[in-house]
Amino acid sequence: MLYSLRKLFYTFALVALVVVQATVAAVAADDAAARLLSERFGDFVAAGAASAPDLSGAGLKQEDFEISTAAMRLYQTGAGEQLSVTVFQTSSNGAAYSLLTREAKGRGARVGAQGLEGAGRAAFSSPGTLGFVKGSAFVIVSATPKGSVAEDQISALARAVEQSIDAKPGEFPVLVQHLPDWEQAQASADYAVSLPVLQKIVGTTHTALDAVSFEGGTEAVAARYGDAQLVIIEFTTPQYAADNDARINERINQLRQAGQPIPSFYKREGNYSVFVFDAADESTAAALASNVKYEKEVRWLGDNPHAQARAEERYTNTMGNVILTTLKTTGLAILLCLSIGGLFGGIIFLRRRAQATAREAYSDAGGMLRLNLEDAHVGGDTATRLVGKREM
Repeated sequence: MLYSLRKLFYTFALVALVVVQATVAAVAADDAAARLLSERFGDFVAAGAASAPDLSGAGLKQEDFEISTAAMRLYQTGAGEQLSVTVFQTSSNGAAYSLLTREAKGRGARVGAQGLEGAGRAAFSSPGTLGFVKGSAFVIVSATPKGSVAEDQISALARAVEQSIDAKPGEFPVLVQHLPDWEQAQASADYAVSLPVLQKIVGTTHTALDAVSFEGGTEAVAARYGDAQLVIIEFTTPQYAADNDARINERINQLRQAGQPIPSFYKREGNYSVFVFDAADESTAAALASNVKYEKEVRWLGDNPHAQARAEERYTNTMGNVILTTLKTTGLAILLCLSIGGLFGGIIFLRRRAQATAREAYSDAGGMLRLNLEDAHVGGDTATRLVGKREM
């Protein structure tokens, strides 16, 4: 009996400890989000403490947008005008951008750099509201009530909040930049970091996407080109891409056999899965999908484990090129010397031959070769062989 009571006590103590730790973690997380909303931003002064926004009332699910924390706070201008600032902390820059495109679409706004200094910022602006991304944070600045504050005041507070966030300025994700004609397409493109969000963007009738898994940090972008809708899904590793490609092809075959709608075109491009929906015909869809290229730069966070092998390969290639260049240079030098020597030798030979031909030679042997052997020295005094006067 005592043993059972002791075991029950330890069980309750363990459960209480887990609950307390979870509560402390949640409070710490909420405090981390609230710390981004300081008491003052320039001329804007907080009108109360930070509070947690109602995500369910806004139709947001934390798991769909990887929202870790959120906080909202009211601010007043010197004239008593009131604005609200809501900060969403997400687990990645892509998740923050997904929230941005969702809120922009809901307000009928286009994504650009409205209201913020510097080009290339991911932001949107609609009457009475300005939203932007910085790092993994998504921020919305709104007038309360709508239309009660001038647009320049909203922009001023948004710039002040952005400057206070210690992160890289929000830019367009690389996946968005791989859309065909992305500078124009990004303004209305949708971004997703979860399957439910992507299915809502594309439409529930396109059930081929049911085979896609967003495990491992998968992200997706969707944009319309006329009537056709292009969807690019990026997987973090080739293994994830291969596994999903197999499931997608199997799902498309099942839909085709069942006579249900299938994508106008599908292909795997590197770690991308590329879909085209609602195209006029397959050739148009294939032409649109062909503009998507997988371009990824791999960088090692630490020392490259293949550095030694690559250095040896570069050294071998360099030495081989040096030897080959030396042999080529030597061969060309020898060939050049022989060519120049042969040229000058030929010129000299031809010149001397021409001179010998032009010279008129005298011969008392009728043109025959004559050897003058009379004066040849065969020993003794040549004077003894001369005919004297007495012998004549």
